[in-house]
Amino acid sequence: MVAEPTPSPALVRGRQLADAGRHEEALAALREHLSGRSDDGRALNDAGAILYALGRFEEAAEHLGRAAALLGDEAGQALWNLAEVRLASGRPADVPPLFGGLRRAGLLTADLVNRTAAALADQGDAAGALEALLGSLRLAPGQQQVLGPLLEHVRGLRPKVAFLSDFEDNKFIKDIYSFISERYEARWLRRGGPREIFAILRWCDIAWLEWCTGQAVAVSRMPKVCRTVVRLHRFEAFRPWPREVRWENIDALVTVGNPSVEEHLRRSVPGIERRTRIVPVPNGVDLARFAFRDRPRGRNLACVGYLSLHKNPMLLVQAFARLHAADPQYRLFFAGSFQDDGILQAYLDDLIRELGLQAAVRFDGWQDDVAAWLEDKHYLVTGSIVEGCPVGVLEAMARGIRPVVHAFPGCSALFPPEYLWRTVDEFCERILAGEYRPAEYREFVAARFSLEDQLARIRDLFLDLERRPVPKPGAAPAARAPT
Repeated sequence: MVAEPTPSPALVRGRQLADAGRHEEALAALREHLSGRSDDGRALNDAGAILYALGRFEEAAEHLGRAAALLGDEAGQALWNLAEVRLASGRPADVPPLFGGLRRAGLLTADLVNRTAAALADQGDAAGALEALLGSLRLAPGQQQVLGPLLEHVRGLRPKVAFLSDFEDNKFIKDIYSFISERYEARWLRRGGPREIFAILRWCDIAWLEWCTGQAVAVSRMPKVCRTVVRLHRFEAFRPWPREVRWENIDALVTVGNPSVEEHLRRSVPGIERRTRIVPVPNGVDLARFAFRDRPRGRNLACVGYLSLHKNPMLLVQAFARLHAADPQYRLFFAGSFQDDGILQAYLDDLIRELGLQAAVRFDGWQDDVAAWLEDKHYLVTGSIVEGCPVGVLEAMARGIRPVVHAFPGCSALFPPEYLWRTVDEFCERILAGEYRPAEYREFVAARFSLEDQLARIRDLFLDLERRPVPKPGAAPAARAPT
């Protein structure tokens, strides 16, 4: 706690004059006090409040900013006063950065947030107004009936957004779609034909294409009627599609942050970085959904995800056999479905039987609630030969589970060496040796791969595209949809 120095006679007199409404005299007294105690944060706050009452907003803001810096954890009142000054002086965009400090001080109110939102909307800042309104709803959810229509109105002032995908599976995009649809009017088109695709491109201002597949190729060859974003995960970089996309017609290529995948893409599509903007956005984990548990060391190993040849469960079972030989109490659990014609499953069944591991290896099938399935697990193990940014590993780490990740190209940019293995001996060592530190695994994800950070990067990308709209056809004849 910041101790208040013994008030000088000038400070006492200044506060008394301020209480009496004699602001000019009060300000003179406070300045007399501050001439000898320029680091008195509370006196600076008092002077800022008086300057605000006198309508001298810039001077008030300068005093209050200094007061907040000096008062540290006790700067709540100075921050509140500064917020009021910024609103009164027509600078509402400077108010939201103060919300964090006000929240920590217990002074952030829905009323202040709503007044900020209204001021931002009056200045035409629909994005800022909407963020403020959403923040207000989080503070006081009971306002939904009152703020709902206003949210819809402000959302309608912003660009329309369309999400397009070649696949029905939405697990990688659902959090992004939820975030964007709170802030923009949004629609989702799955597996549309050329006419449906072009119609939704004409409707929207920003299109997000999930996966760099044939759909991205087709869209890049259609008339340019909106801003377009393509997200490439991993497998697409090793297929022909990126070479066929007309990247000059794509405004941004979002990658998931694996440098090896990006390097392969640059080799496959020479000069792509000059033809479009490449935006790395690592995958993010919802830390609330995957709650932390400070679990003890145990013997249950988990592997999460589709079972395919590139996921390499064959190597994983062989490595596990060595571990099981050292300690038969270890168990290996798979969560996921097979993605082939049955050959891989037949091979694994035969391998497990020949190794005598039937009682130690279990296939639990696809899990809708992975967080719950992980509750009794202690290690997240992988055998993949290639990955983008493996969400399953990160989700398990968020729960406090130790990762044991087979080294794949680009893995060193994502994980420290103590989480990686390249040989069967290393696999066993990562599990049997070393300390088990659940909090460390959680903190690693929180610092580098949180959903909040992922969504913030995507928000910034959308804001940039929002500022540079593609003119919609007016009186000119509309472009003909491809057939």
